[in-house]
Amino acid sequence: MKRIAAALLLLVLALPVSAQEEGENFGDLFEGEILEDEGEPAVEDSGQEELFEEEILEEPAKEEAPEEVSPEEAFLVSEQLEWGGSFDLTFTTQVVWDDYTAPWTAGFWNEGSSSLTSKLSADLFFDARPDRYFRVFGKVKAACQYPTDWEVEIFELFSDFQFKDLLFFRAGKQTVQWGVGYFFSPADVLNLVSIDPEEPEAQREGPIAVKTHFPFAAHNAYLYLVANEIDKPYEIAVAPKLELLLGNYELGIGAFYQADLTPKGMLTLTGPLWDLDLFAEAMIQWGSDRTFVDFSPPPDTNTIEDELLFSGTAGFSYINTDWNLSLFAQYFFNGQGYKEEFSATSILVSNALLSGDITSADLLYPGRHYLAASVGLTEVLDSDFSLSLLYVANFSDRSGLITPTLTWTPIDHVSFNSGFRISHGTYGDEYAPSGDTLAFTFGASLGGGRF
Repeated sequence: MKRIAAALLLLVLALPVSAQEEGENFGDLFEGEILEDEGEPAVEDSGQEELFEEEILEEPAKEEAPEEVSPEEAFLVSEQLEWGGSFDLTFTTQVVWDDYTAPWTAGFWNEGSSSLTSKLSADLFFDARPDRYFRVFGKVKAACQYPTDWEVEIFELFSDFQFKDLLFFRAGKQTVQWGVGYFFSPADVLNLVSIDPEEPEAQREGPIAVKTHFPFAAHNAYLYLVANEIDKPYEIAVAPKLELLLGNYELGIGAFYQADLTPKGMLTLTGPLWDLDLFAEAMIQWGSDRTFVDFSPPPDTNTIEDELLFSGTAGFSYINTDWNLSLFAQYFFNGQGYKEEFSATSILVSNALLSGDITSADLLYPGRHYLAASVGLTEVLDSDFSLSLLYVANFSDRSGLITPTLTWTPIDHVSFNSGFRISHGTYGDEYAPSGDTLAFTFGASLGGGRF
C-alpha cells in the first residue's frame, strides 16, 4: 500500500515537468476553465463528458418555418376590426364692438355685446380589412351646439376592392380628392361642401360615388360616377380625371358632366419651386348653375347659359419644421362673381332669399377677386404657446377679415386660445356685413384628442 501511494505521488510531481518539456498548449489549458461554469467544480467523470458531447453534436429538432407574409399583405390585412375617432368640448366667449375706437375709449366690457357658445363634437370610424383585396370604412360625426339639438350624420361609408391589381374601385359615400387649392378650390365640383378659408384643413363631406382608379407607370387615371341626390339613371354625373407626372410637377386634367347642369373642364398643377410648394387650378364652364340677382330696374333674377366662364387660382405653401413655421398664400379669380357692386344685405337679395329664387349657395363668393394668407408658428421659443394669423380679403368690395390668435396648451388634451377678429369694410360687404367691427374671443378646448 505504501508503494502504491509513493508511486502516485511521483506520478503527480512528474506531470508538470513532462508538460514543460513537450511545450504547453495554453489553449488546451484554459479550454476546460472556459467551458466550466463559474463557481462549479470541474467535471471529472469521463462518462459525463461523453454525454455533453453527444448533446452538443446532436442536431436540434427543426421547427416549422412560419409562413412568409408579403409586406403588402401585412399592411393591407387586419384580422381585427379597427376603431378610432376624436372628441372635443369647446367653450368660446366673444365680445363685439361696432367701432374700432369704442373699446379703447368706453371700456371693453361696457359697450360691447358679449356671447358664449358651447360645442360638443365627436366622430367615430371603423376600418375593416379582411383581406388585401377588400376593405370597408365608415365614419359617423356628431355635434351639439347650444341651443340647437344633436346633429348626427354618416360622414363616410365606402368599400375598396380591385381587379387583378389593375383597376381599383371605391364605392359609397366618400370625400373626393379633386382640387389642389388650400383656401379656395374652384375646380372641386364633386364634394358637397366648399373649403372654409377659416378652417382650410377641415375634412369636407363628399358625395355618393363610384371611383375607378387605373395607375399606369407614374401616372393615374380616374373615373367618378356620382349618384348623389338623384332619382333618374340619366342624372348620374360622369367625371374623368387624368394625373400626369412631368418631372417634379403633376398635371391634372379633368371634366364634369351631368344632365341639366353646365359642363365643366379643369386643370390643376402642383410642384416645388426652391423651398416653396406651388399649386394652381383653372376651370372653364359653359354657363353657370347659379342664379344671380339683377340689380338693374326692375329687380329680377337671371341665369347665365350661353357664355364661357373662367375661374382660376394660384398659391404656394412654405413649411419649415426646424423653425416650426408654416406659411400659405393664395389668389382666387372667381369668374362667377358679380361684375357690379354687390351687397349681401340689400333688400333685393333679402327678398330673393325669402322667395326662394336664390339660395345661400348662389351667394357663395359673390366677388371676383380674393386673397387669403396665413402664417403659423408653433412651440414659440420651445414653449407651450403657438401663434397664428389669418387674412382673407374680397378685393371687389374691399372688405376683409383679420384674425390673430394665441394658443396655449399647458397639458395634454387641454388648450386655451385668445385673439381678435377684425372685420373691415362698409355695411353689407361680404366680410363686413355690419361694417367695421372688432371682436375679442377667448376659447377653451377641454378633453379634446384622438383615440
